Amino acid sequence: MEIHTFFLHLLVILLMARVFAEIASRLQTPPVIGEILAGVLLGPSLLGWIEPVEAIRLLAEIGIILLLFEVGLDTDIKRLARSGAKAVVVALPGFFLPLLFGFLLAYWIFDLPLLVALFIGGTMTATSIGITVRVLADLSRQDSSEGQIVLGAAVLDDILGVVLLALLYEFSRRVTRRDR
Repeated sequence: MEIHTFFLHLLVILLMARVFAEIASRLQTPPVIGEILAGVLLGPSLLGWIEPVEAIRLLAEIGIILLLFEVGLDTDIKRLARSGAKAVVVALPGFFLPLLFGFLLAYWIFDLPLLVALFIGGTMTATSIGITVRVLADLSRQDSSEGQIVLGAAVLDDILGVVLLALLYEFSRRVTRRDR
């Protein structure tokens, strides 16, 4: 991709994300929803104006890293810990229900192998803590008790999801190694 094309695409991305965020805000929804919709509209799913080339992917990864870093900066561990039991009550169904439904759908409906179905169920457990925090911030609810419960549940949910996927990965490696 030529440099002028890259900068033109970057301009279109930033402009459309801002416009859609503003529209979402005026519709009294979190601006992040508008930004996501702008990506869907411009990307290969609909208009296909912006292709996810390596440079755009790199910028997206940097953006995700910065967003998650900001989440870490803004997280008050003591307040998060105070919502402990309530966050666990929210997190456990938020972990197990997507795991169960993803697994059942993949295994019984799509007739995929057991391990593949478990991986699909495992990936369904992941929340996007960055997006969760961004939505709470957009709604000015990140410091509320409900916001802390949701944030605590999202953190716990993500930890459980990563541990599950790590265990499934290790199990699949051992099974693959044994079958050789």
